[in-house]
Amino acid sequence: MEKLNRMAVFAIVVSEGSLAAAARRLGMSASAVSQHLRALEQAVGVPLLYRSTRKLTLTDAGAAFYPDCEAMLNHAQEAERRLAEMRDTLTGELRISATVGIGGQPLCSAMSPLLLQHPGLRLRIIATDNVLDMIEHRIDIALRFSRQLSDASIIAHPLVEWPMVICAAPAYLTRHGVPETPQQLAGHRWIQGHLYQRVIELHHPREEMQTLRLSEGQVQSDSMLVIREFTLAGMGLSLQPLNEIRAELNSGQLMVLLPEWRAPSLKLTALTLERVLPEKSRQALQALREYFSKFPLSGLAQ
Repeated sequence: MEKLNRMAVFAIVVSEGSLAAAARRLGMSASAVSQHLRALEQAVGVPLLYRSTRKLTLTDAGAAFYPDCEAMLNHAQEAERRLAEMRDTLTGELRISATVGIGGQPLCSAMSPLLLQHPGLRLRIIATDNVLDMIEHRIDIALRFSRQLSDASIIAHPLVEWPMVICAAPAYLTRHGVPETPQQLAGHRWIQGHLYQRVIELHHPREEMQTLRLSEGQVQSDSMLVIREFTLAGMGLSLQPLNEIRAELNSGQLMVLLPEWRAPSLKLTALTLERVLPEKSRQALQALREYFSKFPLSGLAQ
């Protein structure tokens, strides 16, 4: 590797025409440049330059050696330029993994302005409720909920925190009654998901926390959308992100139960493998922050 560095120094000395000019370009002393040249000549076993007080002249061996050294230096500079372009411009493919729900309308709304502004940027969305290996699938940004995090080496960028509410369809409540206390909730049918299975913690601003221990639900799913559809169909109670069901609450398709009692909020997080991001990932992350910042953090639909 040191020989490659010295070959680059040799190419710069020849292109600049003097040790002093090469030293200024390289940011080192002329004596250090001279030492690199002597070490290179010792390594290759032949003199490469004739040195005089007024100029440098290539030997026959130096003249034969120089084109390849120059080509090596040019290739290295071109590789560095391409990397800088990838880092600083919005081109190429951006791979985002998201849950099925987030990968639809929210991600479309967040990313469309960026794609319209940068036609050279290609977006690949991997929509799945499974947690994927970011390295194996070459994922630039993964959108996941906080309770799904397991790898401490991944960098987490908080996006939004959504209140979770207990809800049910009027048809279900007509058949099974409306629970009026946290204790009564445990006796109802629950549609369970990966964010909660058998235990739910409920918090009240003026009362102690209540822990619900549920029996195994008749319907279980890893997808919040699936859980919501079964809830709308009157198959049981479920926990839902408040901001995602405002339309259903306003239309009367769903009702919030015990609104004073809340489960822990749902925290949406963007995950990356690096702290210093390429420009396309940095701007995509900023677009996601701007989009999700518009969501209210609390308050029931009126």
